[in-house]
Amino acid sequence: MKPPVRTRLTGHTYGVYYTLCIGLFRPTVRVPRTVMPPDPVLYYMPHGDLVPGVFAARVFRHFAWVNDNTVGGYAAALPALAAGVDVFRIGRGGHRSPYEQVRDFLRERTGPVGIFTDGGRRDGRVRTSLAALAKDTGRPVAPLRVRADRAWEFQGQSVPRPFSTIRVARGEPIPAAALSAAGERSREMLQHALDALSEAAPGGRETP
Repeated sequence: MKPPVRTRLTGHTYGVYYTLCIGLFRPTVRVPRTVMPPDPVLYYMPHGDLVPGVFAARVFRHFAWVNDNTVGGYAAALPALAAGVDVFRIGRGGHRSPYEQVRDFLRERTGPVGIFTDGGRRDGRVRTSLAALAKDTGRPVAPLRVRADRAWEFQGQSVPRPFSTIRVARGEPIPAAALSAAGERSREMLQHALDALSEAAPGGRETP
């Protein structure tokens, strides 16, 4: 089931705008060498990091994003694809649930994949399904933050200002076995790892 035409048109309009901004403003992207190895890690980040992530997309080699059929999902697709990042869009109304679609995609893909922890809620809370995805696919899970040192806040999104610096920071991967052993505390473990990373790199500063 496709989303409303208005949603698609608005998202594509933002996508064209972001692509133009990236070409004109050329934000500086700083990524520690250890942040994005081509390992099969499932990275999770808050939805508020979507736009900085779009601007920094060119540094995500061998990377794929899981997106939904929202305005933000469509806005992120064009610049991400232009930068060589794969975008897997979750379908609606089919015979497979969104969880099953993402699970099967993770099983088929060998490289790193990024997913938003809070979907369209934008509250920064990790979904309980994240730990289940790790258990079902055997992938380690690691928090990821992508933030600009200068940005505007707009409808829960952080929009990088012209010529800003975007920094990427990653937490240590948590093995799927550790999440399985944690049981009902697995969501709390993932939330703590994300919160700790956010506190260690406030305002777009890199972690040591």
